[in-house]
Amino acid sequence: MKRVFWMLALCLGALVLCPACEKDPIDDGKSEQPDGGEEGKPSTPDENEIDWSKLDSQATVRGVVKCAGKGVAGVVVTDGVNMTRTNEQGAYTMRTSSSVSKFVYISVPSGYEPSLVHKFMPSFYRRITKATSADAVQQFDFTLKKVNQDKHILLVLADIHVRNRAMMQKSDATTHPMCNPVKELDSTTFRRTCIAHLRSYVKSLPAGVKVYGLNLGDVSNESHWGGNYKGDLNNFVTVCERGGMPMPMYTIIGNHEHDMAATNLTTDDDSAAELTYMMTFGPTYYSFDIGKVHYVMLDNVKYINNVAAGKDRDYERRITQDQIDWAAKDAAYMSKDVERVVFGWHCPSFRRAPGTAADEAATKAVLNHYAAKGVPMTILSGHNHTAETVTVKGYANTVEYIHPSVSGAWWYFPLCTDGAPSTFTRYDFDGGKLTFRRSVNFSYTGEQYYRVYNKGQKNSAGKKILRLNVWDWHTDWKFEVWEDDERIQDAVFTPAWMNDPLYVEVHGHTGNNITGSAHTFLNPAKTDHILEYLPKNEAATIKIRAVDEFNSEVFTLTTKIE
Repeated sequence: MKRVFWMLALCLGALVLCPACEKDPIDDGKSEQPDGGEEGKPSTPDENEIDWSKLDSQATVRGVVKCAGKGVAGVVVTDGVNMTRTNEQGAYTMRTSSSVSKFVYISVPSGYEPSLVHKFMPSFYRRITKATSADAVQQFDFTLKKVNQDKHILLVLADIHVRNRAMMQKSDATTHPMCNPVKELDSTTFRRTCIAHLRSYVKSLPAGVKVYGLNLGDVSNESHWGGNYKGDLNNFVTVCERGGMPMPMYTIIGNHEHDMAATNLTTDDDSAAELTYMMTFGPTYYSFDIGKVHYVMLDNVKYINNVAAGKDRDYERRITQDQIDWAAKDAAYMSKDVERVVFGWHCPSFRRAPGTAADEAATKAVLNHYAAKGVPMTILSGHNHTAETVTVKGYANTVEYIHPSVSGAWWYFPLCTDGAPSTFTRYDFDGGKLTFRRSVNFSYTGEQYYRVYNKGQKNSAGKKILRLNVWDWHTDWKFEVWEDDERIQDAVFTPAWMNDPLYVEVHGHTGNNITGSAHTFLNPAKTDHILEYLPKNEAATIKIRAVDEFNSEVFTLTTKIE
């Protein structure tokens, strides 16, 4: 009965209406083979001349994908279970069951973009609002526009946490100046800092290079969807639209996009908790191509909310089997022109430092489908509100980037618990080659890529040392060091496992009672991207040049130990 209720709610709230049909059991249909069709090739059909019966007389859904009035061949279409390609006229059919699938959607092909909803949300899906039947086929059409994406830039945002609430309620003489303004709503802070900086930043990027956004989940807090705050998902969309979000932004679901009203979800089906997200952002797993990069967005939060056992809002960090099965088809249908696969999901899958990660077996089951293609793989995740870069063992050329949060310390102040600033992160792609990556600090000036601790720092042996917090650091980075203009060969930077001193200082001086047991999520988090350097001459002037995994200079600094 609960499932029926949620399906009825989905139908009543949907924006797209289709003819009523009767239910039909799901089957594999007569989808075209994965290697069939020439992707992205326009044709010149008259839609009225399409003979649908020749495609599949038992189909329950069909449609046409067009660009400038012409059909686009080879576009991958899915309902989350089945998968097919459009034919030479841009037409497709599928045997979709409304009892299983809630959407029909396309994998946007390379060289194309869909239209935007609310000026920034890609419209790549259509809701199924009526029961499906071969006797009354429902039609879902899509329109694309042609673009040049040979090079593109991706801006990644994680854990925005807009609650429509003022986190800083008071301040006094002891309050740290880095704290956000008292009584300012976090939605206002987000617009004033992050979105405003995104707008100017996008304008500064190279002309002619397409820019896209990726939101890694937790844009809100489900505990603030009602009551006095009304910080729901629609509020987030409104904030982005009115703030002028400057690029198309794809979104994935986080743990805080699940509805608290859905409880005790003990099976793999947690769609009852995902309904609000789906009504706002669409499917919880999907793919698209930009240039020669194939993006795969998955949901690795299995919501449970076992209130019967006293486990409010609990969840598992796991990709469910239905997504693993779908990923196998997606990999099979992937274009032969793809030169890199980029995965996006909320919870980290692999860790460099000790800590909680998503179910490794389920993650590897997904990776294995794409690893057979022999192209580099990149994983983008968030959730932890900390920065970390991990080389994934067992897979060639595979790295996971774990992103700091946009909200920092949940909008009390713009630092993450490991000391990394509130940032979004830029990725540059040339074809399938990842050529550049940088976190962009949008909240305060002076610290883009590192923080220096050069006063009173000593190692366990009592010797004076220099410490750097370098949030984008990866084990493949290289450091060149000079002491009083003498090049130090084989200089060693040792990862520390410690709290960031600045975070500890600010955390203790907000004046808003965030150091107690109710706010343990704000406690400082130890990190290994604080690096220690023991100089040969502690009185020397030290110059350090950092070079990243792409062989690009990140920064050069000159300092002395005090």
